[in-house]
Amino acid sequence: MNGDCFINNSFSKFIEIKGKDSTNFLQGLITNDINECKVDNPIYACLLTPQGKFLADFFIIQIIDKYLVEIHEKYFEMFISKLKMYKLRAIVDFSINESISSIIFFAKELQKIPKDIISFQDPRHPNIGQKLFINKNNLKKINKFKELDFKKYKEILMKNLVPYTPDDLIENQSLLLENNFHNINAISWEKGCFVGQEITARMKYRSLLKKQIYALEILSGNINPGDYIIQKNINIGSVISKTGQYVLCMLKINLIKNKSLNKEKIKTDSNALLKFL
Repeated sequence: MNGDCFINNSFSKFIEIKGKDSTNFLQGLITNDINECKVDNPIYACLLTPQGKFLADFFIIQIIDKYLVEIHEKYFEMFISKLKMYKLRAIVDFSINESISSIIFFAKELQKIPKDIISFQDPRHPNIGQKLFINKNNLKKINKFKELDFKKYKEILMKNLVPYTPDDLIENQSLLLENNFHNINAISWEKGCFVGQEITARMKYRSLLKKQIYALEILSGNINPGDYIIQKNINIGSVISKTGQYVLCMLKINLIKNKSLNKEKIKTDSNALLKFL
């Protein structure tokens, strides 16, 4: 990334969770360890179905006596309803905070960020920027930096094999390990039970993974989301999403493992030429 710049994540919503049972309440729901969530150590986590299928992903940061959750607007209503459903007799309250904007910031000198802005390195990967939570009335504080299109952010995520879940995952169908969540700090294997934990752990410890996501660059030809990737009449997978000249694909591990490790090129039967990143 050349120079200091930012991307406005206008799709984010914020939820405040507080109450004396809030820590234990969240610990039994989310895939990551809420006890690792501190003021200076936000976490990334998911909510799953009891069958281990993806429902939503989000960031959590602790602020004094409450947790602040950043979640995509696509999952917002469902997530609130799930919190209310699982609440039962727990002493915990939920409220919406509409005063915050979510910014992704890329800078060589992190001290340029004003102290009154919540800032932290995105815990998923060191190459995908720093996250800023800033009051909407204070957005002028970052206007001196260059603003990039959100499509650029999606490209950065894809090149680093970090799914942009609203486009790349299917609610109530996708599995975390197939989508690289075990490599982007979304799951704690030591914390104990969470909703969907048994299925997720079984896939890990019994080596049941048959397919997973890969990022490839389109060198020539054309290929689009939903297309099958067929090489020499063998279906090796399909395209999940596309950003610029890059595609995120779900591929069969046994058919492309060596090709991926060696960064080989794939010539499809439809004459598209792809290269593993």
